[in-house]
Amino acid sequence: MALFLILGAGKFGVLALERLAAQDPEARFVVVDRQAAALARARSLGVQRAQLVEAPAIDYLATRMGPHPPWDWLIPMVPVHVAYAWLLAGPLAEQGWGPAAVPDHLKDLAALAITGPEGELYLSRATHVCPNDCAEPEVCPVTGEERGQPLFARLAAASRPELPLFVVASRQLAPGVGGYAPGKLLELADAVTRSSGPLLVATACRCHGVIHGLQRQGD
Repeated sequence: MALFLILGAGKFGVLALERLAAQDPEARFVVVDRQAAALARARSLGVQRAQLVEAPAIDYLATRMGPHPPWDWLIPMVPVHVAYAWLLAGPLAEQGWGPAAVPDHLKDLAALAITGPEGELYLSRATHVCPNDCAEPEVCPVTGEERGQPLFARLAAASRPELPLFVVASRQLAPGVGGYAPGKLLELADAVTRSSGPLLVATACRCHGVIHGLQRQGD
């Protein structure tokens, strides 16, 4: 009986709860959102095995992530890069780490690349709006193009000794719903804390991803 932690109860968080509950009648859920109205929408689904928690998602994760996480799967449905934000709020807190710009050459890894306010990079192999129930088939259901090497694999291959790139790969758990085992965050934290920086942290599925840079401030 799987336990899912869904961070965010907006449109896609509610879709994740609905689809995962329909797919696995025995599954249990913890749904976290800072807005009571969002949690009310999740409650309206009537999933009896769902615990709804009103709290900031990253704070909740940072205070409850121990060496043996209680959840089987983490579903990030908040508008932040959860792996990166969790690192700064948890394992790297008060250790002098901060954001760094992502090198421009990594824009070549995807058809669409957008730089964010902290120098992070948002990547997509699609230049169209994807259907919200995409199951990540080998052939894109919109364009008919073969997908080839997944984006998470392309990112991992871009890692260099002078600028390591640590990738959390998102796995398809239901149509349009991606996530990863919480233990992957612990592995990420172990790798990052062994590094002196600078470094890159990414989360990606087959077609979409985000990269943040990290360095010790003052370096």
